[in-house]
Amino acid sequence: MRRSSRKKHDTNSFRDIKKELYKQQKIKREELSMMAIQEEKKRINSAFILLCLTLSFALFFGFYYYSQKIPKANLKYKSDNTVSSVSRESTTTQQDEAELEMDKKQKELKKKIVEEDEKKFVFKWTLDNFVELKIAKVGEWKNNPTLEEVITKYGKGSNVSFTENGLTLTYKTRIVDVPRYGSSGHPQEISLGFYDPDSNGKKYYLITKTAVYLDDINNLPATKNEFVFKWKPEDMDTLTVGDSQYGKGGMTYQEVVGRFGLPSDINFSGSDTDYSPLSLQVNYFNIHRPPAERKSDRVSLIFKRQEDGSFCLADARSEFDKSW
Repeated sequence: MRRSSRKKHDTNSFRDIKKELYKQQKIKREELSMMAIQEEKKRINSAFILLCLTLSFALFFGFYYYSQKIPKANLKYKSDNTVSSVSRESTTTQQDEAELEMDKKQKELKKKIVEEDEKKFVFKWTLDNFVELKIAKVGEWKNNPTLEEVITKYGKGSNVSFTENGLTLTYKTRIVDVPRYGSSGHPQEISLGFYDPDSNGKKYYLITKTAVYLDDINNLPATKNEFVFKWKPEDMDTLTVGDSQYGKGGMTYQEVVGRFGLPSDINFSGSDTDYSPLSLQVNYFNIHRPPAERKSDRVSLIFKRQEDGSFCLADARSEFDKSW
């Protein structure tokens, strides 16, 4: 009995010891787990602090770098602007000086080739000397008359306009000098274009010529007292009109005058070149002034100059008032 009780007591003691050991192990495990968690928190905190320090240093050095770079960039920009500004000012000054020098040369040349006093200006141009003023083909301008030669032969012009590499010299009569009858009613005008191959104003060569409303003493219209209007509407169909650009195949001016007499007015216009022959325009006017209203008949003809000097009909137009 006593042995059985002792055995039972030993068994209970062993169980208590085992429970105590298990409890202590559990506590130890919990302590280790807490320590591991705390270590992990410390490690995370350390890493976070290190990251913050790294970012802080990066931002600090970044701001410092840009704070040093921007002033240098601004200084370089200002320096470049200063150099560019000085360069532009220098270029502008050179251009202004060149323009002033050219203006000075042009003013001096203008005095030599233009008659500034319009009362002293003399218009020496005729059909013959305009035709005689020859212009070579394109590329052969060195064979053309020079500005000096033209001024010597035909006198000073009435005006001049300058271009980058040339000039245009104009000869124009005054409106007060236009005859009241027999002319086109417009001032006569000759325009001559000159080329300056070196663009230095030293030598000019003639390259273009144009006549507008040019009269000619050898081809005069009828006077007011001798003019007779002989045209009838059906006469227009009897005219032989040639090529519209060159007048080839058309009847001559002399043939028209032989049938219908001298015109009311006459003028020559054009360039007298292969591509733009000189034109002769004539008009026949028949004006009737009844008490109530003015009525008129008109025939306008255009002739083109041929190589032999004759003028052939290139265009014919008319307007007849059939009410009288």
